[in-house]
Amino acid sequence: MQTEAEPEAVPGPRADPPPGEEPDPGPPREWVTLTAVLVGISLLTSLYLGLTGNPVPAVGAAVLALGFGTFLAGSAGGSRFSLEAVARSWGEHRWYVGFAAGTFGFGIAIGVLLYAAGVDLIGLFVDLLSEELGEEFVDEAEANGEPAEFELTATFFIVQNTPPYLLSVLGALTFGLLTLVIMVFNGLLVGNIAVSAGMTDGFGVILALLIPHGIFELSALFLAAGVGFCLVHRFVQRVLGSRESFVTRAYLGRTTLFLLFGWLVLVLAAFVEAYLTIPIAELIFSDLEQPEETGELVVSSLSSLG
Repeated sequence: MQTEAEPEAVPGPRADPPPGEEPDPGPPREWVTLTAVLVGISLLTSLYLGLTGNPVPAVGAAVLALGFGTFLAGSAGGSRFSLEAVARSWGEHRWYVGFAAGTFGFGIAIGVLLYAAGVDLIGLFVDLLSEELGEEFVDEAEANGEPAEFELTATFFIVQNTPPYLLSVLGALTFGLLTLVIMVFNGLLVGNIAVSAGMTDGFGVILALLIPHGIFELSALFLAAGVGFCLVHRFVQRVLGSRESFVTRAYLGRTTLFLLFGWLVLVLAAFVEAYLTIPIAELIFSDLEQPEETGELVVSSLSSLG
């Protein structure tokens, strides 16, 4: 690992511009706007949770807003903890992020085809989720003569989502194979379960249950997988001699900030999924009756896979 600047020309900020050059104008406006929107969504979520009698999650959402706000403040103050590094890292990884999204889409297509062939994976998903939660909640419910219910909290989704997020990056150690498996397998399950539940409960309802948090959750997972695929490509380039170094300190620094930003988006997805998905769906479908089985599974499917 080298300490000097990256040899390749990638658009991004300079800490000390050469004499005669204008100082860097700061992060791209779209990144500032995006981050400000994320701050706003986090604050609105906090306000909603406070008004609906959920003080602890409300504080958590406010802290999340502070996390996004730190990037904005860092940019304004010229700190390394800023959006400039995030924007530059996006420029380096965006094609790999697109590839990750493509592999997920490929998994969805396989899942849909499997359902068309008569393979319904909801049973497999129930088994996977039961292994994650343990059988205690099922035994207790059966003892009381009541159906088992999932306690869907932001903490639950953060705990479920973070390992796949990190493994998508660390999959580079397997030359991208693990990252590829995570993307395709998750896409396969989501596609199959969504079609199965959609045939029962209506596709409009299922989309309403998936899109609000899925926008944030999948974006974050694609960012992590994109970094994993990029690391593999950089390693191959280094071996072939087309790159002077595998990684540099500068690259690792801005990529770490990029992944931290992505993880905050993942946390926002957890809050939306736990506390806003059902109210949003009920707002769109006024006569929505949450399904006792498939609806509850679909709500948590994007978070409980991997």
